[in-house]
Amino acid sequence: MKVLLYIIIILIIVILIVIFESLREHKIFNVKTYRITNDKIPDVFKNTKIVMLSDLHNACYGTNNKLLYKKIEDLKPDLIIIAGDMPVSNSKNYENNIKTAEFISVLSDIADIYYGVGNHERRMRDRDYLKRDWDNYYNIIYKRNGIHKIYYMDNKKISVLKDGGKINIYGLDLDLSYYQHFSKKELSEKHIDNILGKADKSDFNIMIAHNPEYFKCYAAWGADLVLSGHVHGGMIRIPIFGGVVSPKPRLFPHYDYGKYQEAGSTMLLSNGLGSHSVKIRFNNVPEIVLIDL
Repeated sequence: MKVLLYIIIILIIVILIVIFESLREHKIFNVKTYRITNDKIPDVFKNTKIVMLSDLHNACYGTNNKLLYKKIEDLKPDLIIIAGDMPVSNSKNYENNIKTAEFISVLSDIADIYYGVGNHERRMRDRDYLKRDWDNYYNIIYKRNGIHKIYYMDNKKISVLKDGGKINIYGLDLDLSYYQHFSKKELSEKHIDNILGKADKSDFNIMIAHNPEYFKCYAAWGADLVLSGHVHGGMIRIPIFGGVVSPKPRLFPHYDYGKYQEAGSTMLLSNGLGSHSVKIRFNNVPEIVLIDL
């Protein structure tokens, strides 16, 4: 009986530690910096700074996200890329979704924004009962005439030009069948060609692809740099083992967090800035990603 009692006490202590640490981590964020080198990056784009945001899920750091805004402003990015899932696709979150839209709109005072699509944005667009919420969210972002432009990257390509040099930004918008729980739908290069177009492999190509599971396919298609989110770092991170669970849900997902290489392509997978549904983070502080080309 004593052994069982000790086990129960230890479990209670562990659970309390996880809960209190999770509450703490949800109130702070870090800046994670990566240096990306590639022979295809034109000289005029070297030292270009990109801020990547993902999976905010209506998290708020300070009033109206002023702390997050100030940190992004201090980083002085040339471009801001959003890798999806900034709102929460639930009608109960309408007011918070509107606040997130307002935050994104004012970010255009800092730099051009390339807004990639996550499963939550896609679900709001596709579900009839959320369509009105999506229209209001979208209109708030795009009705404001900020200093810089906001591009909604739903299977779009935009070439960024600078002093005769060019890099391409592609936004991959996969339908919700590629986010099914408990299964993985196959993705082919041909399908990416059909919805996004063929990659110009002579250029440096950045792909915004919310779901990291298909990194090998993105690389084969022609993406030089893939920017992803979705997995939230595996929620709970254990040293050596990494993230514990993905949204599938899948235990110890192969792509959980950080930098990955495949056939000359690099993927940067952010653990995001927020949580939804099961709001747990442990050893997994939210982050802004800063990329130096």
